[in-house]
Amino acid sequence: MPAKPSNKSTLVTFSPANSPEPAVEGNSSTPVPNPSSASKPLIAWTPVGPPVPPAPKDTIRVIADTLERNDSIYLSLKRHHLSDRQLALLDQALRKVFNPAHVKPDDYYTLAVDSNDVIQHFLYTPHRSPDRPVQVELRENSLIGHRLDLPLERRTEIISVRIEDNLSNAISAAGESDGLSALLFDEVFGAVIDFQLDPRQGDQIGIVFEKLYKDSRFVRYGHVLLARYQGQRISKLGIRYPDQKGQESYYDSKGESLGRMFLLKPLSVNRVTSRFNRKRFHPILKKRVPHLGTDYGAPTGTHVWTTARGKVTYAGRKGGYGKMVEVTHANNYRTRYAHLSKILVRKGQRLQQKDLIGEVGATGRATGPHLHYEIIKNSTHINPERINKGATGQALAQSLRPAFAQRRDALLRILEDRSDTPHLAIGSTD
Repeated sequence: MPAKPSNKSTLVTFSPANSPEPAVEGNSSTPVPNPSSASKPLIAWTPVGPPVPPAPKDTIRVIADTLERNDSIYLSLKRHHLSDRQLALLDQALRKVFNPAHVKPDDYYTLAVDSNDVIQHFLYTPHRSPDRPVQVELRENSLIGHRLDLPLERRTEIISVRIEDNLSNAISAAGESDGLSALLFDEVFGAVIDFQLDPRQGDQIGIVFEKLYKDSRFVRYGHVLLARYQGQRISKLGIRYPDQKGQESYYDSKGESLGRMFLLKPLSVNRVTSRFNRKRFHPILKKRVPHLGTDYGAPTGTHVWTTARGKVTYAGRKGGYGKMVEVTHANNYRTRYAHLSKILVRKGQRLQQKDLIGEVGATGRATGPHLHYEIIKNSTHINPERINKGATGQALAQSLRPAFAQRRDALLRILEDRSDTPHLAIGSTD
């Protein structure tokens, strides 16, 4: 029969260099000196037998996944066999800081559970805003959730483009997206340039702007620092600068605000499907009926905002208008926003310029999803496209003019020095 393995150790005695082969002793606990060596022997213990197992540790299982179209955090974690109880506890912690219904395709998460499938840590990262992840941690037997606000790398860049058909296509050809176009349309020149009527082929625009990155991946656009539109019909310069209260907005070369009482349009879409026309032929009624507003073709659900500060005086259904919001403004002005699919305000509510009031729809007399927008003053309808003709903006305080001029000139030098380069990064800041 084979010998049984022993759990005892065997003592091996090593003699100094040039000595004979090491002597192996049995179970003696005392080393035997080597008579041929004048120095003390070196000793090593070699274990014999099965290894001693390490102390048990909690096993942590990590789950990582990316959400797909029509997916949810719940469905994804169910595919990874997480228990309903743990899912309920996670949902309860999430809802205090985040609405799980707002997840999008390509959002991703990691989750750690112990050997008993108890959640230890959960990190959910929105693909479009990776600087604003949601974290859930186990603390004193409770899951606690909170939002993180991670720093982004801020890079300042320049583009200079020539318009062939429209500004969006020109910016796209320079390698940038509609997000930058929207900043120009709605933030910088939203009250002074009608990008449906004013641009002409050959017009040029130069932009100094910020791009925000996370781990070298572009996340979103920051601020437009300067935009210069040079056109055949209109030319405007916009510089971002803070007023005496620290509120940043856009000013022209003289330090006069580009802001006006009214924005030129109440949504991000530029596609006008029907203009103000007192003799328009109505497509449904089949007769000439004045069209006393502007129609914007847009997908159902597109956000609609108020074009000026005011107070909601009507919010509900109104005949052929369908779901409609009416806002009363200073100087006896009123605006109407009709055919909405959803109303997001209530009667009596006070609004600031560009506050959301509803979503595009096709309620009332409408052949398809669009927004009907009207401006009325003293019971007379006004062409929305002409509301800001001749209007001027408030000027910066005189005490701010010298610093503003220095900022304006510095940004213009940057733009002009690089005007021969269609797209150029000029540096980055924290």
